Amino acid sequence: MRVVCSLVLLIVLVLLPLSCNTAGSSNDVVIVGDTLELRYASLLRMVECDGYTLVDVQNPWNSTLMNRYLLVPKDSTLPKRLPKGTLLRTPLDRLLVFSTVHTELLGSLGRISAVAGVCDAQYITQSDVREGLRNGTIKDCGSTLNINTEHVVQLSPEAVWVLPHENGGYGKLDKLALPLVECVEYMEASPLAGAEWVRFYGRLMGCAAVADSLFDVVEADYVSLCDSIRQCNYRPTLMCELKSNSAWYLPSGGSTMGCLYRDAGADYLFADNAGRGSLPLAFETVLERAASADLWLVKYNSNTDKTYNSLQSEFDGYRHFRPFRERNIYACNLGRKRFYEETPFRPDILLRELAAIFHPEMFPGYRMRYYEKMHE
Repeated sequence: MRVVCSLVLLIVLVLLPLSCNTAGSSNDVVIVGDTLELRYASLLRMVECDGYTLVDVQNPWNSTLMNRYLLVPKDSTLPKRLPKGTLLRTPLDRLLVFSTVHTELLGSLGRISAVAGVCDAQYITQSDVREGLRNGTIKDCGSTLNINTEHVVQLSPEAVWVLPHENGGYGKLDKLALPLVECVEYMEASPLAGAEWVRFYGRLMGCAAVADSLFDVVEADYVSLCDSIRQCNYRPTLMCELKSNSAWYLPSGGSTMGCLYRDAGADYLFADNAGRGSLPLAFETVLERAASADLWLVKYNSNTDKTYNSLQSEFDGYRHFRPFRERNIYACNLGRKRFYEETPFRPDILLRELAAIFHPEMFPGYRMRYYEKMHE
């Protein structure tokens, strides 16, 4: 039986490239259509053309074109001439999804039923997906670093939603020639820019109006909060995160978290670095700049909540920071809170929480969703 399965897998792997969803025979097709106005996203371009929607995704690391998608409704005839690109017949109804961020988003769009397979299942928290993994309606395709190609072939997804990284490929997945939706909204320059990608995903899933309405709500709430917070004269100084082995990884000032700290009314002490990624800094560097910070935000993943005592037992150097001494640390235990699942496409919710920490007088009675004051 194992030999038969291996032969079947080999035949499928040989045939898959022959059916790769690449449309068009040349790049000389003139693109005529209405460009959708994107108010924040800089890595997306969407053009409504005759019979299809063209979507360009820019590479955030070198400013080249990462991928071009041609979205053609399943219930319509394929246009005779299409530019070169990855053809996707919409709505997509059978997906392999790499990230719990996107399973959460699909739930928000009412399309969780389209999730047919996931990677890194141990990190999935979405209840419908967990149930699907238990009853077998959703397939566990292994880890993103060691994908189970046999399971992927059996799954036969219409598309795979992947998380690209700089200079990184997709390992075994590259050999399957499946359509890849490259999800790089996390590299956008602002929280609203990343959240606006919901409009692309909504068009993939046949619920553009729902997606556009969701983003309108997020934008209106976020902008309104920013307008209120700007009235505050006081901005507490802020440090964040914890030391990890030999380095202390902090969000750059130009990252999504850096922007959120600024918009929420804090003086983030490492905002002068305009990058979008993380800053690996030595403990001494962090101490020199942040020893007298007003507030300290930390995130960690643990079965038990950290306390000041457990924090000091992990690394005695923490006691040199003023927020430690004055008991002004706010912590988010990712093992219990759905921070990363919910906030990428709802930055307005996170902005309100951060502002309530930095300016509690503005939000009387606010109940924390992610953070709480660290216990003794």
